[in-house]
Amino acid sequence: MKKHISIIAVGCALCIAAVAAFTGCSKDNSDTAITAAKPENAETSILSEGELMLQSIPVTSDNAKLQSRTVVQDDVLWLVQSGSAAEFTVSGRSASITLAGSSGINNDEEHRPRYAVYIDDKQFCDVIMDKPEETISLWKDTDKTAAVKVMLLSEAMFGGVGIRSVNVDSDSAQPVTPLSAAPLTIEFIGDSITCGYGVESKSGSEPFMTSTENFSKSYAYLAAKSLGADYTTCCYSGYGIVSGYTGDGNKNANELLPDCYELASKFEDYDNDWSFPEQCDVVVINLGTNDFNYVSQDLEVRGSEFVDSYKTFLKNVREKRPNAAIICTVGTMGGDDVYTLIEQAVAELNDDKITSYFSQPQSMRDGMGANGHPSKRTQQNSADILSDKIRKVLGQ
Repeated sequence: MKKHISIIAVGCALCIAAVAAFTGCSKDNSDTAITAAKPENAETSILSEGELMLQSIPVTSDNAKLQSRTVVQDDVLWLVQSGSAAEFTVSGRSASITLAGSSGINNDEEHRPRYAVYIDDKQFCDVIMDKPEETISLWKDTDKTAAVKVMLLSEAMFGGVGIRSVNVDSDSAQPVTPLSAAPLTIEFIGDSITCGYGVESKSGSEPFMTSTENFSKSYAYLAAKSLGADYTTCCYSGYGIVSGYTGDGNKNANELLPDCYELASKFEDYDNDWSFPEQCDVVVINLGTNDFNYVSQDLEVRGSEFVDSYKTFLKNVREKRPNAAIICTVGTMGGDDVYTLIEQAVAELNDDKITSYFSQPQSMRDGMGANGHPSKRTQQNSADILSDKIRKVLGQ
């Protein structure tokens, strides 16, 4: 008979409380529970073959595939951008994950971070993070090996979600291992459309809430999934190239995507410089929608300003992604005049690996998300078109 020993791995200081609290997980799974976690002094132990042990294992780039931008602080892996995720295989008799909330949990109830947990590519939990820490039981008392993914569904500006540890009863010396990298990696740079703003809202008149913002239903995630690609993101609602969204036509210089591109996140908890460790094959830039109200007031003067700034940003992206095909687009929420300026910028840069296309505008018959943003059907349509564009660019 296997002997059961409880340990805590070096670098983690957590144990799992026995009493279950509120669950935002699948209600049809009786093993599901979210509990409070209590700190405990870290202990070390050597795993002997055949011994079943409770191991609390920090998640790192060594034992997980990381999607999009992440930050490690105090042994916690923070998911900090739309779609930031950690993917790993877990093997054990029982398994849980301990998560941490950033200062975004102090936002008002409609603007707190949202995350999901997937097991074998099926959504297991969908939770608005409102606690400094919580532990989610994945399964209990069943020998199992499964692929687990934790993903941030809401966008960077509302705060991130941290992964403190994977807690697993296992007789393996390495019960947590990374999923394999995909052969293709895509970077998505954009605004609210890329974030999946309001994609789950029931009508275009609903206000924004993180509970209806879902990157997994954005054209970016759907296109990457269709292509079997990994991805990285940098996207912020309301942001532009020369002006963020403005209702009066005056320049909004406080919300510019180029100012955020070299940061892991603009959120104050982890506004670290980003080192661009990813090797990207394709970059998709979907910006210009929020510039429209400013640029359209004086197309001759402000249009030239936009073209110059767009070219400068393209040069920066090219420096960071020297071998990538770059695809520039706009148009889901309108912006014909801005697209003409994007075409001009691309032509003047004279880089044969940079192309552009005008995105199919959304239609009322496909429904509307919050504040007139793209619906799930529109996002899927956009994903289908983009996937075809990427295949053609790559010669597939």
